[in-house]
Amino acid sequence: MKLPIQWNYMAFIVFSLIILIMTIILTVNETLVPVCGSLIMILAIGIILYLLYLGYKNYRIDSIKKLVLIGQAGVGKTQTYNYLQCKNVSSYEGFTIGTSEELCLVDTPDFDLESDIETREKRIKQFQEFFTKNQNSISAFLILVNFERTDLMKQKILKTIKYLKKLNSTLFLLVTNFELSENQTEDEESLKKAFSFFHFETILFVDKERNNSVLKQKLVQIVNTAPQKELNLNETMFEKYGKKQQQLIVQQITNQMNQQQNLQDKLLNA
Repeated sequence: MKLPIQWNYMAFIVFSLIILIMTIILTVNETLVPVCGSLIMILAIGIILYLLYLGYKNYRIDSIKKLVLIGQAGVGKTQTYNYLQCKNVSSYEGFTIGTSEELCLVDTPDFDLESDIETREKRIKQFQEFFTKNQNSISAFLILVNFERTDLMKQKILKTIKYLKKLNSTLFLLVTNFELSENQTEDEESLKKAFSFFHFETILFVDKERNNSVLKQKLVQIVNTAPQKELNLNETMFEKYGKKQQQLIVQQITNQMNQQQNLQDKLLNA
């Protein structure tokens, strides 16, 4: 069983303390050469300080308010993360956390929960761990969709949003690759109208050919104004259960989502 990283830190700190104490005792009793004892003590103290620093760093990263970039494969999550000039501060299990001035953004794996069972199970486990670890520090989800035909954009949004609705978090939409629009004013107005039934807090548009400062300001405003909520993982596929119970819950939720998807498809095609 893989131990949580904080327990690994604690184990190393305790081990280093034991070595330090034993070294002091042996040095005092002249069992150990003073020079060797001093070197071992310096090394042990250095390890302890370094591990404490890593623990503090991880605590700080875990507690800082985050905007999570989330969406299907190919919608431009990493592209947007890089466009905003984020500097990586942490990376694990496919998630990259970075900062850009006042912003803290998370680049995530593709939110593919509808392909083959193996991929779905892997993604659920990845996001389950991430959501649990950052349950109190996610300010909002930024759902990304790349600019293309409106019906295709709706499908990608639906595949993502239906799994996030129950999480009690604020949802925003980022339309990427908007530099491909031939008439941005007209397309922006049209898309806002087309996506109004999703009830996003705000819809933002990412044009990589423009300076990123305007988008940054809007995202900072989101962080500062979005109510801080704890993610509600109860009765979602991201809640932690025993393996058999989790598989049953996932299947039940997937069936419910598929039923909702069928209804929404009918509405879209009406």
